[in-house]
Amino acid sequence: MKRLGVMLGIVALVSAGVSAQQKAASGGEEAAIAKLRAAYNSAVMAQDAAAIAKLYAADGTEMPPNAPAAKGRAAIEKFHKDFAQQFMIHGSSFTPTETHVAGSIAYEVGTYKQQLMPMKGGGINEDHGKYIVLLKKDGAAWVITYAIYNSDLPLPAPPPVKK
Repeated sequence: MKRLGVMLGIVALVSAGVSAQQKAASGGEEAAIAKLRAAYNSAVMAQDAAAIAKLYAADGTEMPPNAPAAKGRAAIEKFHKDFAQQFMIHGSSFTPTETHVAGSIAYEVGTYKQQLMPMKGGGINEDHGKYIVLLKKDGAAWVITYAIYNSDLPLPAPPPVKK
């Protein structure tokens, strides 16, 4: 019986050590994901469509609100180039609320804020909402496989009907 207690104690210590190593590894991966998030935000602020697209997997998909999904780096780059023709970004921030890493895949959930000014004139529009990003490890780097985001603000009222 004493032996069983000693064996259980050893198993518990080894398990605790493995768990601590997994947490440390996960923390390092979360830091790498935070760097990816910062790179994404920098590219968004610069309105650098090519840099944004490079942060995605080759077959990655961005699912923006009020637009079709953009699949693949070329489509993602085109979406951001077209967006930059319509709006100038005056501010952008991402705040993760959850980041989970499971080996070579991960996901992040959070909120965003952005300030956009229409290129055709008008004031700065404040927007805020939520996002979910799925990621995978590509060699030593994390890349975005899927990203979806949408505003918390209601759609603007439709224009009045002309009689």
